[in-house]
Amino acid sequence: MRKRKSQRGIAVLEFTFSTLFLVPLLLGTLVFGFRLIRRIEMDQITRDLGNMYARGNVNFRDAGPQQIAATLASGFDLTAMGTSMVVLSKVKLIQQTDCDVANPLTPGRPCANLNKPVFMEQLTIGNPSAGSSRFGTPPMSSGTVSITDQANNAAAVATNFTAVMTLPAGVIAYMAEMNNQTPDLNIPGFSGTPLVYARAIF
Repeated sequence: MRKRKSQRGIAVLEFTFSTLFLVPLLLGTLVFGFRLIRRIEMDQITRDLGNMYARGNVNFRDAGPQQIAATLASGFDLTAMGTSMVVLSKVKLIQQTDCDVANPLTPGRPCANLNKPVFMEQLTIGNPSAGSSRFGTPPMSSGTVSITDQANNAAAVATNFTAVMTLPAGVIAYMAEMNNQTPDLNIPGFSGTPLVYARAIF
């Protein structure tokens, strides 16, 4: 009888210590599982928005198309004060002809960004503080990068873009990126950075 009572006490201690490992594991599994679901949904949203952006039949500078984007991303709070944002970008490879246009006084001379992928424009929908493009934020005027900056300004270069894809000369890449802050899935110490990211390139 004494042996059985002591074994019961040991079992309780073992269960208690095991919960110190199992509870965080369960919480982490739930958090990352829900984030994975959101990532899958965001993949579809970026594909749809990127496709519309690449076709050029929707001007996302206007309020109407931005509302369409918010409707497509319903559930992600794609508003000015919400938890999500979408970045739409055009990227091209700078050629010598671009250098000549940007620097007409020195034709034929290579410019700083020759053979580098640079932003042509970048548009933001939603809350700008919810994230940013993983490839950089170029100098812009009303979302457009001037040809002078494209050719000469290092800040216009799409950082690490060549690691994602090789962009042929004369081809424009249309990119849709989406960031979603997940404060509802944030458990300090267990869930890591509360951000989900998705991207589509056309």
